[in-house]
Amino acid sequence: MSLKSKHQMNRRDFNRRLASLGLVASTGPMLSRTAFAAADEHPTLFTWEGYEEPAFHAQYVKKHGEMPNFSFFGDEEEAFAKIRAGFKPDLVQPCSYKVQLWKDAGILQPIDTSRLSNFDDLIPGLKTIPGMVIDGVDYCVCSDWGQTSVIYREDLVDIEEESWSLLWDPRYKGRLTMQDNLIDGVMVAAIVAGAADPFNMTDAEVARTKELLAEQLPLLRNYVSSPTELQQMLASGEIVAGVGWNPSFFALKSVGIPVKFMNPKEGLMTWTCGLSILSVADPAKLDRSYDVIDSMISPEAGAFEMLDFGYGHSNSKAYDLLTEEELAGVGLTRDPQSQISAGIFQEPIGNESVLQPMFDEVKAGI
Repeated sequence: MSLKSKHQMNRRDFNRRLASLGLVASTGPMLSRTAFAAADEHPTLFTWEGYEEPAFHAQYVKKHGEMPNFSFFGDEEEAFAKIRAGFKPDLVQPCSYKVQLWKDAGILQPIDTSRLSNFDDLIPGLKTIPGMVIDGVDYCVCSDWGQTSVIYREDLVDIEEESWSLLWDPRYKGRLTMQDNLIDGVMVAAIVAGAADPFNMTDAEVARTKELLAEQLPLLRNYVSSPTELQQMLASGEIVAGVGWNPSFFALKSVGIPVKFMNPKEGLMTWTCGLSILSVADPAKLDRSYDVIDSMISPEAGAFEMLDFGYGHSNSKAYDLLTEEELAGVGLTRDPQSQISAGIFQEPIGNESVLQPMFDEVKAGI
């Protein structure tokens, strides 16, 4: 949301954070952002916090006896900068709208999906995602998907029709927030502006989007950069609405906060993320790098992610491991493709070089 940040806290971690505010009881340690070091023969996965959970790597551990190595980034911009500066992990976990940029920068290598035992079980529509598959070549294997929308306090907001435009409602001045990134900040404004394709806007649509962002600026409490911040502010009532993702909604609901995950008339945004192998990956660890991907797209990893993170998973067999009640509890169905297709699918941002400085100008009040 960068998409990265949205992975930083699952429901159990959020319970612990609320406990620190005196809202719920909890036990257990918080996750650390330090790298997890295994033996040298194991590849390193550069990823969001949370994906070092052993359930994602059970298939890998069964085969190799230990977990892979991990290093964590806060967002994809940070990850991209570190890799270009010389950091050499073997795998990285970007989201679809960034893969083309990374491929064009020469930091990714093609993936041979025939080396993945679980690839055939992926949801068909998630095997051919534009940006992940480029000119018929796979550069990223989809592992999970989710949705972006407005999370709002039902007890504090009065609306007749659900719309992204709630984030421009002057009645809630100072009690609204947006994400501090292009995909969940500028693209939301582009949707409200009526852009035909928010990810490839005309000059006129960019100008209108900038106007809307400037109109919104004095209404905002702040721009947030992590789900933790969003969840804390919604839980306390400091804000009444903000842009967020499935896990934040379910985390808040799980501790009794009266929130709703909006189904806006313009459509929710749907995102997908996955695993890529870096061009600087150690050739001696390539087989094990494929095994890391294969483990993370396994049905068992998918069932864990759906229940613990609240995201959808790419493996169709993962849904068979959950009961109807469990699926409903995290807002999923046995027909994930219909849910995926119903949203505004996030794509590579065609004019990012124009939009980023424009967004920076708006936030600076220029």
